[in-house]
Amino acid sequence: MIDILIPTRFSWDSICLTIESIGKRTVRQDYRVIVADNSLADNRFACEPHKRPAGEDDGNRREYLRNLARLPFLQFAYIEVKEQGRRYGHGENLRVLCDASTAGYALLLNANSEVIRGDWLDVLLDLMKDPEHDLGVARFRSGGARDHDYITPTYWPNIMLLDMRLYRRYFPDHTWELKQVGFENFERPEIFTGQPPPRTPERTPPLVFADTGWTLYEKLHFDNPAGLGMLSLPDNYWNTAIRWRGGLDRNSHRPDHPHVVETLAEIDRRLKALRAE
Repeated sequence: MIDILIPTRFSWDSICLTIESIGKRTVRQDYRVIVADNSLADNRFACEPHKRPAGEDDGNRREYLRNLARLPFLQFAYIEVKEQGRRYGHGENLRVLCDASTAGYALLLNANSEVIRGDWLDVLLDLMKDPEHDLGVARFRSGGARDHDYITPTYWPNIMLLDMRLYRRYFPDHTWELKQVGFENFERPEIFTGQPPPRTPERTPPLVFADTGWTLYEKLHFDNPAGLGMLSLPDNYWNTAIRWRGGLDRNSHRPDHPHVVETLAEIDRRLKALRAE
């Protein structure tokens, strides 16, 4: 059994395309979809300012998700995260989803994705050869310096397969927390040895940005007596098995932005084509 875990905040019809492409194109049937939505949470630390009244369906298709959860023949669960406090929204959604998963495997998936190939899950599961050490399959991003800060190496959870038996055993308190700290307070400054400084030096001292996959990377590379490992996504997986359209959540407060307009138009075309298949 596989739980497909989807965090979302504001994604318009992208969430429809994600879920319906999973249901229509996935070959295997032993999966459940779980969506955690924090669009009702008044999260001051989210990427976009909260401009709309609480309760207004402002692009995350809450009623669509609620209706899916009512269907008796669909293995689907919908979690509305309404209290987030000081936690970063995306990371808190990931924590809630992992806590909700009861399957042997979980697939973390960005809400702005479209399944292209029917065997997209099998491709990842077939890579898991060592049940005692293969924690999962993920996309890796190396660290480095950018305009204003350093960015840590990370396993991106926008698509990540996890062996939940190993995850629950070795990461029982994992929070998927995003961090942004001053360089002088960062506990692993050695990972930036040999890196050029940020290109805009007026920010002194520079900051270190560690997104939601950093703590998983840190544990595996610096505190890993069990010898767990993360396997890499196959080459070109993003273009052949999954199509991902980024930038919608963080630009949801400006729906007239050209990227949002163009992306939503493409999603609309893809969703109509999918429903006509």
